Amino acid sequence: MLPRILNLLLWLSFSAMSGTGLLLAFRLPPGSQGGRGLTALGLDRHEWGDYHTWISYVFIAAILLHLALHWRWLWQVAARKRSWPMWLGIGSGILLILLLIFQPIDRQFDGKYSPTNDQHNK
Repeated sequence: MLPRILNLLLWLSFSAMSGTGLLLAFRLPPGSQGGRGLTALGLDRHEWGDYHTWISYVFIAAILLHLALHWRWLWQVAARKRSWPMWLGIGSGILLILLLIFQPIDRQFDGKYSPTNDQHNK
């Protein structure tokens, strides 16, 4: 029973994550909140982004639970004779996640605001 519920949760969270991502990308593009004030179902881009983020967290948790429940099958099929391909795949995925999480962040100024022309400092 748990695998069926988990599969349904995976499908629904994937669908919601895809739908909100496409909504953000194509219907509420960057800059749509400021000048145009676009909303969908009464929510602006920032609010939809919050929902998208939390749905993604649910999806990640469900994927991890799914992998834990099917570990034996994964081990038997993926590592039939050699375990290194499976560990290489798992390690590559973890490395990709860590590289993105710890990516250096820069602040770019678009001319509207910069430390040198701040109106409050004059």
